[in-house]
Amino acid sequence: MAVATELITSPSLVKASVVVTQSVVEMLVPIQMIVVPLHKMAVPRRIVVITNNKRVARVFVRGQSAIDNHNVVGTVDNVMTKNAWFHEITDDSEMAKWKLPDGAIARLGQGRVMGNIAPSPDRKYLAVASCIGVWWYDIFTMTPITLCDTDRGFISAVSFSPNGKWLATGDGDGLVKVWDVQRGICIAQMERDEEERPYHLVSHLVFSLDGQRLTASSVRDYILYVWHPETGEWLAKFHDETDFKWFGGTPRPITFSEDGSLLASTMPDESLVAHADPNGTIRLSKDATEFIAVWNVETGGQIACLTNTNGFVNSLRFSPCGQFLAAGGADGSVRVWSVDNWQQTHGYYDYGTGQMQVFYSPAGILHAAEKSDDTFVVWDVARGKKCDLSVEEHSSLQGVHVRKGTPFVLASTTRREFRKWTVGNSDPHSFPHLHTGVPFSLAFSPDGKTLAGGYWSEGEKVILWDITDLSSPSSCFNLPGGSYTISVSPQGKIYATGADGKTAKLWNIGNNATPVATFTLPYEEIPFAEQKLQVSTTAFAHKSNLLACGDSEGRLYVWNVQRQNTQYTFKAHSEWINFIAFSPDEKKIVSMTRYGPVSQLWDVESGEPIEALPKRNYAFAFSPCSTLIALGQINPSRILLWDISQRETLMSIPQRKDSSHPYALAFSPCGRYLASGAWWLRGFGIKKCPVRLWNVKSGENIATFRGHCSDVQCLAFSPDGTILASGSYDGTILLWDLKPYL
Repeated sequence: MAVATELITSPSLVKASVVVTQSVVEMLVPIQMIVVPLHKMAVPRRIVVITNNKRVARVFVRGQSAIDNHNVVGTVDNVMTKNAWFHEITDDSEMAKWKLPDGAIARLGQGRVMGNIAPSPDRKYLAVASCIGVWWYDIFTMTPITLCDTDRGFISAVSFSPNGKWLATGDGDGLVKVWDVQRGICIAQMERDEEERPYHLVSHLVFSLDGQRLTASSVRDYILYVWHPETGEWLAKFHDETDFKWFGGTPRPITFSEDGSLLASTMPDESLVAHADPNGTIRLSKDATEFIAVWNVETGGQIACLTNTNGFVNSLRFSPCGQFLAAGGADGSVRVWSVDNWQQTHGYYDYGTGQMQVFYSPAGILHAAEKSDDTFVVWDVARGKKCDLSVEEHSSLQGVHVRKGTPFVLASTTRREFRKWTVGNSDPHSFPHLHTGVPFSLAFSPDGKTLAGGYWSEGEKVILWDITDLSSPSSCFNLPGGSYTISVSPQGKIYATGADGKTAKLWNIGNNATPVATFTLPYEEIPFAEQKLQVSTTAFAHKSNLLACGDSEGRLYVWNVQRQNTQYTFKAHSEWINFIAFSPDEKKIVSMTRYGPVSQLWDVESGEPIEALPKRNYAFAFSPCSTLIALGQINPSRILLWDISQRETLMSIPQRKDSSHPYALAFSPCGRYLASGAWWLRGFGIKKCPVRLWNVKSGENIATFRGHCSDVQCLAFSPDGTILASGSYDGTILLWDLKPYL
């Protein structure tokens, strides 16, 4: 008779969190129960029943009363293998405290998914490249297991070695690391040449099939490096005869042949180079193309140049037999070349216009995954038939590296959830996650229990976080338009103002069936449909009930919400207004243009400018009593404290090199402290962007917090001034404890 052993993640979870019915026990009797230390479990929060006759481990998800036949996680030995990285997570409150920097009490959000997602070769886990590090997910439950490689963060690429022994990571600085998966330690670290540092961001990491070579490409140039992954030894460097750089960048596909002797990647052809500016930076043109270069890894020589790509190549893959090279185009096409003579043998052009990600099955059948808008299809290319394949969706089509036989991973940018397809079922299952967009506006509720954020996102535009109960789910609102600025009335009502084309909209969050108010830009002489004019930024004054907005041509409008009329309109700037804000007493408005920048302070009642304000500012914050305005400047880098009534600078606070771009400012509710957040700058060795706390009276820097791996976008104090919230381009909000410094 088969003997089954039940492993329980923690004795405390047996009664509170796990349900195993008698019917399940009867299926697998006799049962022995052993309590195993938590760190030895590769699959947390679940009961794992191991049957010796089949040598498989079946998983009971917490609360489930029957076996899920899809949750077969491997052999007994694999389940029992200790992994130094994995930990238990019971709810979102624990995840909010993983790998916190010094001084932080919580992290809201898991960081933007910055690069690709790699499935482990054993199909148990997903490694997700995010701005704050590498998240590991259980592939069956889509729940996070751990967070690693957080020292710098800003992870732009991940890849497993074929045997699953190593995980390679690449970041925005061009640093490539190789990690021993079982031990959770970095065994090798590689960098590109010093002169290439401005173009370092790693876009692809690919292992050869034997695991003896690791290649990396950058998103902003056309150079490939090849290293030995275990030793970090530099083996080769491949590039075309060009020094041109790619503006904005695009992930460039790279692939090894099955025996590791050949390496293929894309290179710029003359039509693409022709669009380069005088500095050698390539500008994308719809008529431009690129070619595919193939190198011999041992000799370093280029052995093929495939020019008939007709556009941009989205993916490359050698066949398992080594006789063919397939390319998926951004235009929906698939092409195949013979390795013997490098002549095109097949072309497939009838799969629409979506980006095509090609990959071969273990039997050598060519497949292509097509992603266009919300449509996702996997094709048997030669037969022209759709396939029943297991698919997980979470990261964008670009940058995905698919090994033969492993799940295919994509990304959805419009939903904050994983979407998982199973064999024979075309309807995906949804799994929510906390990888958000970029927070750019923050405000606390008067009781300090809720933090509201406005986000740059294709999905949720406003998110409410309960900071008193981090285990409770956040409330999300997907409003039309974007650039929603958050404000809170003294009565606790949370408002969001944003731009939706030619209309400015004001929403009462939580009651968002319709906007509270809308203001549409006035009709011009040309037909309204042909106008390029649009709302560029908005702000709301609660007490005076005024909605202000700027437009793309530099006009500033102040609209009375209650009276439904325009208080005044005037030409404030000569170009796009990027920012406006009311002072707390609602008697002043500050505005700033997109470029320059050019700043101006206005009197709300008269609409007249206050000319004495310094013009070149990048950040603003009014003091609670509306007597001071803090100005963030660069060249020279400093923070100015400017007296509004006296119209003069009271203090100039010079900034250090790592804080030379103070783009976020906020006063504490008492007015005695000022917080500043810096943008990240390349070339200064900055791992984390600083958030600094200043004494307004003395200008002293009394505390510095380092936790965000990218630009600090916004800051907000809690009503009692004991917590500082900082929102970053990395897609997280950090809560800092200020009590030790006040």
